[in-house]
Amino acid sequence: MSDHASAIRGLPRWHPNPHIRSAIETIRRDGWQVTAVDAGRECPFAYTAGMVLHDIPDLAVYGLDPQTGPALLNELADLLHQHDWRTLVCARAEISTGAFYDPVRLIEIIDKDDLLMANLLFPDTPALQVVWPDENGHYPWHDEYTLLPLHQPVKGIDDAGDPYLSPPRVITPSSGLDRT
Repeated sequence: MSDHASAIRGLPRWHPNPHIRSAIETIRRDGWQVTAVDAGRECPFAYTAGMVLHDIPDLAVYGLDPQTGPALLNELADLLHQHDWRTLVCARAEISTGAFYDPVRLIEIIDKDDLLMANLLFPDTPALQVVWPDENGHYPWHDEYTLLPLHQPVKGIDDAGDPYLSPPRVITPSSGLDRT
């Protein structure tokens, strides 16, 4: 994870709630925290807190198990230190990772109420949703998408109607030539 010592100056040093205090300590030590939420919910999800300290929006993913979701978010968080998130969102880039078997896309979140720790520590900061395709490679905004909304709620929008967007790109964590 990247050096974030200068960025954490605005982060509180202590909080009376032990869960919040633990999150603050994790963010100070590791640069961000990933929280997985599964108990008693129809759709499990995971999200980050503290990415804004690196000028990167926090990330959220819905519908993945409590091991895969955090692993995917950590890998994407590392990747977003190397690639501009705005470019990836605008280009509708498909991002391949080692943590998930299909390429994923990033969309801007409109409804970030579920990201409790991120909202508490960093209110009014942007967030991105990591969206994964169904078994046929279709995303929720495609007519052919086969999963129900409860499998992967979409909390943002895919701005595919923007006339300035180039064709989708594919980003991989591999180094070397651009594999677009």
